Amino acid sequence: MNAEFKPVKPKKRGRPTSKSARNVRENLISAARSCFIEKNYQQVTTREIASRAQSTMAMIHYYFGNKEGLFQAMFIETFEPLHQLVIKGVENPPESFSDFFQQYYSLMSEYPGFIIVILKCLLFEDGPLEDDFIQQRFREKCRPMEAMLRKMQENGVLNPELDPKMLHISLLSLMNQPFLMAPNLEVTMGIKPDKEFWMTLAEHQCKLLENGCLVKNR
Repeated sequence: MNAEFKPVKPKKRGRPTSKSARNVRENLISAARSCFIEKNYQQVTTREIASRAQSTMAMIHYYFGNKEGLFQAMFIETFEPLHQLVIKGVENPPESFSDFFQQYYSLMSEYPGFIIVILKCLLFEDGPLEDDFIQQRFREKCRPMEAMLRKMQENGVLNPELDPKMLHISLLSLMNQPFLMAPNLEVTMGIKPDKEFWMTLAEHQCKLLENGCLVKNR
């Protein structure tokens, strides 16, 4: 898959324009996301996606061209709210990590398995996304996040002695590692990873970052 990816834009003619028809594309995106979370890219078929979306393979071809196009569209559209969250953090650096973690966990808790899809793209060769595509998307997220941390330092919010790059890595670990653990949390720790849990964890992560673990002035 060396060809440059060009998203197939939804066509305006030749198909019904009713509300149900407009929902077809969204249903296919949602079904694809579920399928790719559950299975590796190579194991998922367009027939399976179409069936889960209560649609047809012809609709996949119409909106996305093929399975690869559908996967890439799904990836972009799921990733974009996360990207926008970081961009807002650069434009208006937060005074604490509280709102940032709450918003991030709220977004990710809608599709907790999406981080696993990202990991598959990064680890496996001949995956569904080109290297350039992956690098571009992660640059779009990582560079603004580091810029946000630097601005928080400039504003006197963060400890100026901390290396922003190292802090960035720590932050990514706190943000994403719990979602990799999510499938086993209930079995291993008796924790049900529902919305309430993610919001509680977001608050905990914020306190951990801002106050540390150890009792001060012992």
